[in-house]
Amino acid sequence: ANSYLAFAVLGGLMTLMGLFMLHNILGTLEMDELVNAAAAAPNFAYLLVAGLLVLFGFGVKAGMYPLHTWLPQSYVAAPGPATALLSAILSKAGIFRILVITANVFLHNFTWGMILLVLAVLTMVTGAVLAVFSTNFKRTLACSSMSQIGFILVGIAMQAILGEHNAIAVQGSFLHLLNHSMIKLPLFMVASIIFICMKEFDLNKIRGFGRRKPLLAIITVIPMLGVAGVPLFNGYVSKTLIHESMVEYLAMMPEMNFLAVFFKIVEGLFLFAGGLTLAYMTKIFVAVFVEKNTDSARQAEMDSKKKFASVPVIIALCILVVALPVFGCMPNLLMDPIAAMGDHFANSHGMEHAVNYFSLTNLKGAGVSLAIGVIVYFLFVRGCLMKKNEQGQRVYIDVWPKWLSIEDLIYRPGLLKVLPFAGAFCARIAGSMVDWIIAFFRKILFYKCPDRFVAPLDDNFGTYNGKAKERPIKKGLSFSLLLFGGGVVFALAYLIIATVIVRF
Repeated sequence: ANSYLAFAVLGGLMTLMGLFMLHNILGTLEMDELVNAAAAAPNFAYLLVAGLLVLFGFGVKAGMYPLHTWLPQSYVAAPGPATALLSAILSKAGIFRILVITANVFLHNFTWGMILLVLAVLTMVTGAVLAVFSTNFKRTLACSSMSQIGFILVGIAMQAILGEHNAIAVQGSFLHLLNHSMIKLPLFMVASIIFICMKEFDLNKIRGFGRRKPLLAIITVIPMLGVAGVPLFNGYVSKTLIHESMVEYLAMMPEMNFLAVFFKIVEGLFLFAGGLTLAYMTKIFVAVFVEKNTDSARQAEMDSKKKFASVPVIIALCILVVALPVFGCMPNLLMDPIAAMGDHFANSHGMEHAVNYFSLTNLKGAGVSLAIGVIVYFLFVRGCLMKKNEQGQRVYIDVWPKWLSIEDLIYRPGLLKVLPFAGAFCARIAGSMVDWIIAFFRKILFYKCPDRFVAPLDDNFGTYNGKAKERPIKKGLSFSLLLFGGGVVFALAYLIIATVIVRF
């Protein structure tokens, strides 16, 4: 909660400053007027700085790298229904806002697209790698959400890079936005069902829970196949469109240059992250539904839990899960009309022709990604992420270094140690300067009549040398309100001065 609150507050403040700057540059924040106003902006560098500030806050909500550290923690700690809403709605709200600024303020802007593409690839790959190493069911799903957010952001970045020919990227982004919500909702609910029954998310402790629960296995495996991009499932359709947007841009390049090599690498990472998705989803499914628990008594306890959820919950999950392969088997009939709904919103001209999703070229890309997943699972997951325990049984191990955390290495030390030290240092310097100024004027103004000078009361609070015995304002609600009021006054003064300067 503390991590998310810190990210949310800092992200919100940076977004607010970015919106102030955007309004100052463009003269409006009305979405219908942003495209023309941004095209007429005189200073693109200033506009880019404002956009990056807004992107910071929206990226926090979306779980974009490197602002993602709150996401795995919050998803694991929150109750199951809350986690489902976090994944299906809250993160999508952040992506929606990134889509708004991309499609209106930075429409067809290559520079913005490249910045967003780099962050998207880092988000996509980092989330997939963390999910592969995780031994916690819910944390794996949380890291998977981060990775799939990266896939969506790749599509949004390609909208800006492709320019006017971005219809395939627009539709791929919108579809994967929808597909990910449909896929993760049942998976997080399955995780909640297991936790209600066993009070655990650790793969070694819930191992074998679903061995005699075929219905639960079907409810779980279908969305897993969808998010892995297996043909005939909905996730394959949206991932194919995003992948084809990169292939299309490569085809537009007249010759092989540095930029083409970069996009070849991005395409390879895209397929690699898709393969990792299959690897960690297979890891979860095999652990929960195929393997036996190392503790025979615990396995017997799990086998005895025949009723794992209420009938209304099971019916709702079945309806949602059945829709995934139905959409995947008839993409041109069912999914293309849904994708086309986002064309006008993203200022796209729409697709000129229907996509043949099951062509040999598109199936080849999916096949490469799935082959990577199979190799990673059997060679790395089974070979490096499992070891024998004292009884000689193979168990899952978490070999990810505990110290390798951006939040623990950079964010927390920076916010809790570096910034307070810098603020205290500046305050001490300022206080000492005031003492020096007073001493200087004493020497200048009263050098002829020192006996008439009345020295002020000794007060060392906040100065460099001394330390007050008692604080004039104690920390509490009044102190917080004082700081808040000062911030409001400062913000209003800034707005008034800025308005006067702009007008005159």
